[in-house]
Amino acid sequence: MTRKIAVVTGSNGLTGQAICRNLSERGYTVVGMDVADAGKGQYAYRKCDVTDYEQIKSSIEFIDAEYGTIRVLVNNAGVWHGKSFFDISPSDYDFTYGVNTRAPFFLSQEVARRLVKAGGGGVIVNLASIVATLGSGVTDYGGSKAAVVNLTKSLAKPLGPHGIRVAAVSPGTINTAMGEKVPKEIRDKLIAGSGLQRAAEPEEIASVIGFLVSDDARYITGATIDVNGGL
Repeated sequence: MTRKIAVVTGSNGLTGQAICRNLSERGYTVVGMDVADAGKGQYAYRKCDVTDYEQIKSSIEFIDAEYGTIRVLVNNAGVWHGKSFFDISPSDYDFTYGVNTRAPFFLSQEVARRLVKAGGGGVIVNLASIVATLGSGVTDYGGSKAAVVNLTKSLAKPLGPHGIRVAAVSPGTINTAMGEKVPKEIRDKLIAGSGLQRAAEPEEIASVIGFLVSDDARYITGATIDVNGGL
């Protein structure tokens, strides 16, 4: 039986771990990818700085050779520094876009190339954010996530004929370490403005991703799914 291989970036965070668990329960052999020396959870792991193109290439090559063709890629890695517009430096800007936007582009490129060579059939899921449409006080973060939404739409048509679907999930506030970095007054306002009056749990984001990679979502591509509790 051919193993179903899924790669999850930012796998050591709470949302990343929840995604890994969900996909593992769906029968995938999950390979986590993060910058730490060791991975969390009972999953295969590859250390990779996703801002480094050569590390992206070598990591995907290693996973392909070691485990087989990657059928699912979840671009979950993301950064948020919390600085205001006038305080953002060129290095801040480059790092934010490097992780949030550039990495998903080149990871998707490397995985899609191999899927096409293998005869197609796969799913790429990108992590966007509600600020992609609402805007953000952390302006480079908002812009990077808007680019993720556009990337998702832009990849859907050229990859569709190869049986590769591309979708994005756009969360609101999540109970994670990154979510806790948001100033309390802003976090409280976001939660109060939502229909469900609470932040999401990582598992609630992961379950939507699990649906998107499944055959139940086989006619969904180019779409961004809002998972924000009615914000």
